[in-house]
Amino acid sequence: MSLAERLKIHIKTQGPIPLEMFLDKVMTSTQGGYYAEADRFGKDGDFVTAPEISQLFGEVLAAFQAWLWELSGSPDANEMMIFEAGPGRGTLFEDMHRSWRQICPQMAAAPVTFLETSPYLRSVLTSRFSGLDIHLAKTVDNLPEVPLFGVANEFFDALAIRQAIKRDKGWVWRAIGLDIDQFVFCDGPALHPDEMRQHKLTADAPADSVAEFSPASEAVLARLARHVARFGGGVLICDYGKAKRQDDSLQAVRAHKAVPVLDMPGLSDISHLVDFAALARCAEAQGARLVGPVEQSHFLSELGIEKRAEALRRKDDPERDRALSAALDRLCSPHHMGGLFKIALLVPSGEGLPAGFRSLRETDLQPN
Repeated sequence: MSLAERLKIHIKTQGPIPLEMFLDKVMTSTQGGYYAEADRFGKDGDFVTAPEISQLFGEVLAAFQAWLWELSGSPDANEMMIFEAGPGRGTLFEDMHRSWRQICPQMAAAPVTFLETSPYLRSVLTSRFSGLDIHLAKTVDNLPEVPLFGVANEFFDALAIRQAIKRDKGWVWRAIGLDIDQFVFCDGPALHPDEMRQHKLTADAPADSVAEFSPASEAVLARLARHVARFGGGVLICDYGKAKRQDDSLQAVRAHKAVPVLDMPGLSDISHLVDFAALARCAEAQGARLVGPVEQSHFLSELGIEKRAEALRRKDDPERDRALSAALDRLCSPHHMGGLFKIALLVPSGEGLPAGFRSLRETDLQPN
């Protein structure tokens, strides 16, 4: 029985499912969830991430982490940890690790923790990096008590969210029900007054206003922030997101095309815009700091991605040059990933703007 059929039975027997629970099941369930049993990345999958576009992305991130490692006192390999949340099949890590072998052997030799729940992807990672000191984790609890140098690329946007909708009688939680045999959005329980105060929702908000929250994202960020605040290091967060609160951003893609969110759950990539302002508040509450976000184009350009691309060009290989130019355009153009994607940095509390984030002086992207 498919995951969709199991969810329909649940709704028919127990009533509508809260949106957060529905998303958690269709995206992360080990039995029929979207990532559980198949490779969803690249041209033959549903979407393309930055590492699939070019090795340049991973090389820039690796250089940044090597710089952060130096600022952190250059710990030995056995005194730190490399971390990646949602590593997929390991494309980004492989590019970063290859760079570290050249520019920072200590990072290349450090133990690695992958935060990954998919049985299929855990198997791929174990096989692909069998010669390295790899640890697979399903949560961010109980990480080794050492500085953590990590990255979360397109990770938070796939975690479950809640949505509250303003109706004539007040705010209600969004849920998933059935219309005949099709999944549909419906109204769930009303918000309690303390929930409205917690989320700063007002009774006089316009009708049909939507507010999004991601307790799952905030819980992961809080644990990472607590770790970084205590032991040091930093985590780069690269995601399709927003710097300030925004209405309904739930979306789905399949075979590189937008599809209805509730169309074939478990077979489509459902995501949302990451609320960086909420993550920043979580970091501050744990004694850490979230720098940014900045647009991906600003971050990559400031760290020299164009110069790295020039170094890779070959006069006798025009096809390679065209591919590099196309990759740069997709990664950095404001009309592509350069403007849509944001990058933030989780570090211990402090002052100043690190390399890659100086555009914050001229932009309005810093969360309130």
